[in-house]
Amino acid sequence: MKAVNIYDYLVVVAYFLFMLGIGLYFMKINKSGKEYFAGGSMIPWWVSGMTLYMANFSAWTFTGAAGFAYATGWFAILYFATWSVAYYVGSQITASKWRRTRSISPVEYTYTRFNFTTQQFLSLVIATNFTLSAGVQLAATCKLLAPVMGLDITMVALVTGVVILLYTFMGGLWAVSVTDVVQGVILLSITFIVMPLALDLVGGPVKLIEALPAVSFDHTYNGVHYTEHWLISIFIIMCLGTAAGAAQRFYSVKDEKDAKRVGKLAGGLFLTVPLVFGVPPLVAKVIWPDLSQIDFFKPYVGSNPQDLVFIGLCLKLLPNGLIGVFLAAMLAATMSALSSVYNMVSSIMSRDIYQGWVRPETTDVELLKVGRAFSVALGLIVTTLAIIFVNSQFGIFNWMQAFFTLLNIPVVVPTAFGLLFRRVPKWSAVASITWGLIVGVTARYILGWDIGPQVYLAFVMTFGIFSTSYLTGQLYRTRKGLLGLIALVIALVMGWLFSTTIIGNPLELDPDLQKALAYISPLILGASLVGFARLFALETEDQRKVVEEFFKKLDTPIDVAREVFGAGKKQISTFPLVGSTTIVIGLLMSLIFLTDIPGGGAPILGVMITIMVVFGAAMWYFGKKSEIRTAAQYEQKTGEAG
Repeated sequence: MKAVNIYDYLVVVAYFLFMLGIGLYFMKINKSGKEYFAGGSMIPWWVSGMTLYMANFSAWTFTGAAGFAYATGWFAILYFATWSVAYYVGSQITASKWRRTRSISPVEYTYTRFNFTTQQFLSLVIATNFTLSAGVQLAATCKLLAPVMGLDITMVALVTGVVILLYTFMGGLWAVSVTDVVQGVILLSITFIVMPLALDLVGGPVKLIEALPAVSFDHTYNGVHYTEHWLISIFIIMCLGTAAGAAQRFYSVKDEKDAKRVGKLAGGLFLTVPLVFGVPPLVAKVIWPDLSQIDFFKPYVGSNPQDLVFIGLCLKLLPNGLIGVFLAAMLAATMSALSSVYNMVSSIMSRDIYQGWVRPETTDVELLKVGRAFSVALGLIVTTLAIIFVNSQFGIFNWMQAFFTLLNIPVVVPTAFGLLFRRVPKWSAVASITWGLIVGVTARYILGWDIGPQVYLAFVMTFGIFSTSYLTGQLYRTRKGLLGLIALVIALVMGWLFSTTIIGNPLELDPDLQKALAYISPLILGASLVGFARLFALETEDQRKVVEEFFKKLDTPIDVAREVFGAGKKQISTFPLVGSTTIVIGLLMSLIFLTDIPGGGAPILGVMITIMVVFGAAMWYFGKKSEIRTAAQYEQKTGEAG
């Protein structure tokens, strides 16, 4: 394996400067909160689709996910394959309805659909989830870059965190979206090169299949048990979570048709994931069955060395200069994911918390300043978390799964089904989130259940109280005795289930305390049912009319002429910008030919440059034609609106 050299460092530095330049460019465009958080609903659907795809990748994909694939083989490939189906199905169900809510964030939607308390509660849960996940993603970046480049891990965290913060702070969603597209081109180009080169090391795909054991649905990875039930639970969360996770992308495009296109494009792009991210770690498993015997990995034995197999292959296969491009691609993926998180969480905290609670009279221009202030605070928090996570023995992949499966089910049920269920009262979302968190924490961390059963039970309980909330409210009004009996039955059944299914003790609690908590949680669930039923029953006729108005809005398609084009938003030429940037980056990479490239390195570099130039030219040519048509449509509908 070769070491990084000055050319690799120069590539990474140049990339950072390019990201900052994008942020400065779009800083001139953002004049309001809507433009900062949603691009003025004028972002092309293909840009939003690419950024939705890119928002799911970071250095975590190249470290934690790659390490998981190395350890579990074909099982990880199945995990990657679920992403495409889940995003496609979820987006086609929710995209149109979400666009009709006219909501930038899922939390803004919950205020309209449910109530102010729900908005605040959900804000804290979502913000916590995304912030913790961002910390894991940045930690993965640090773990990868620090050893490869010989840098202090804390310094890597600080510098990377600051750069991401700066261009997100300056450019808002436009900067995030445009950089995501460019980053996507770089990432896919480099990984599509690594994959065939890696396959060549083992003699091709057939030899790889022969060399690996058959798929198994039973794996223990860094102390966490993964089975087919975990795969199913991930599919459930991702399918339902499209409504919340892609909300900003659906709102950022001009109409419902484009919103569905966003989901279709992202789902299609996710088909590449098993190949470009899954195959190289499988190759590494064949050529390096014992990482402790390989010099590159020896310093990290005992600290999840499998997390470094992807970069190990790149150091083995790619020439210097192009290694720098790969490091930049990993930074691109991380910056894409984290910038999207910063933008979403700052939107939640500024619009839904600050404006909704602290200062309702906040102007749109003031909102822009507040959003940027929250971005700064968030960046500092994420950087601190990354420094903590990177030294953990629990593992990058396990940290991500812990947060993803625990915090998402309580959120996705009310956000997804709130678009479909008309009669559920305003307090139903608070009730379902509360039950989901109680059940999830109890099952996973008190009883030691596997992730799959934990998600199943949390989903059943969350959906159960949400879907029956109207009936429960009616029982409180008319038959309190029967309601009390139902609450008692739930407490007894759940108490029996929890007390008889203590599998492990993840938190290493005193056994008596663990047993007590196994009974206390069901008692809380049963008692809270009566309390929530009282809240369900308080809904007035006027409040029901508000809900009916919400669903009337869902039944009303977007008036593009009045609501988008008539708002006077500036049409920004993104196609030529992205296309020309991609071409320039590709041509600049040709400077690597001036270095001492090993025998097989020149063709690899040539392929990479060709991909980027051809792709950039296609975006320029065909994209320009599309923008001309959009501009004509803009003029026509602006006139209609006027």
